[in-house]
Amino acid sequence: MTSAPNDSTGAPRREWLLVVDDEAPICEFLTSGLESEILEAVSAPDATSALRLLAARKTDPLMVVVDVLMPGGVDGLTLVRKLRDRLPRTKIVLMSGHLNVDSWWPVDLRDVSFLAKPFRTAQVAALVEAARSEFRRDARSGG
Repeated sequence: MTSAPNDSTGAPRREWLLVVDDEAPICEFLTSGLESEILEAVSAPDATSALRLLAARKTDPLMVVVDVLMPGGVDGLTLVRKLRDRLPRTKIVLMSGHLNVDSWWPVDLRDVSFLAKPFRTAQVAALVEAARSEFRRDARSGG
C-alpha cells in the first residue's frame, strides 16, 4: 500500500473507509481484511447509523462500501444517492449477493462500482487503491 497523505501537522493522516451492511460477518470480513496502519476500516449496520457516523467524523472517507438490501427503511441505493452529493471525492461501491448488476441496475447509478457477493478482500483492496489514485488525481487538478 502507498503512504497516507500528511495532515496539517506533517504527520501521516490515516485514511478511512466505511462498510455499511446489516450482516455482521461481511462487516467483520471487510474491516479486518482492510485495516492497516494507514487505513482505518469502520462499519455501520444500516443507513441511519452510517449517516450518524459520517456526521461525527472530521474527514470524509476514502471509500464507502454499501450493501444494496438493508433493513431500516433506507436501502443501499437510497443511501448511495444521498452520499453522492455529500461526498463527491469519496469512491462509493455497492455490493449485493442477491442482484445481478446487468439485469436491474438503475440508470442513475450505472457509474457506481459494484461488487457481487461473494468477493475476495483483494477485490476491495484494488478498489481502495483506485480510490486513492482518483483522489490524488482530483487533488492535483483542483477537483
